Amino acid sequence: MVYSYKDILAELRREGYKITPQRRAIIQIMEATESHMTPLEIYSRTNSSSGISLVTIYRTLDTLEKAGLICQFNTQSGHTSYLLRRPRSHHHHLVCSVCGLVVNIGECGLEEVEERVSKDTGFKIVSHTLDMSGVCPECQKNNRQTLGRDFC
Repeated sequence: MVYSYKDILAELRREGYKITPQRRAIIQIMEATESHMTPLEIYSRTNSSSGISLVTIYRTLDTLEKAGLICQFNTQSGHTSYLLRRPRSHHHHLVCSVCGLVVNIGECGLEEVEERVSKDTGFKIVSHTLDMSGVCPECQKNNRQTLGRDFC
């Protein structure tokens, strides 16, 4: 479950942010997908008559991130994508090393590893991330298996 449109608007109001028509439209676009989206992908889904610029999208994403409502993912090659956050949970990523596709991994199952590492090291672990890279089915199908290359 991710934050709903109503949840996001309520949280933004609670944090003192204005609810503009542009922010509403961007949030609706993000709510309509379950995958990470780049700012350009969000921009391509806006209505050309909406008056939403790429700058507005970046500013809105920054606001949503400051409010803790989105997950930002940065690839090793510098691409950034965003996804609405799941309340009180986290997720991990599988990244195609050819095309840069980001897929969410659901249940992480790392709690036991965290406990063991904490016990072995004395660290109190407060969070973790897990990102795996590989070649997505589409790139495999198209024989684009150039491992070790930057994303296109």
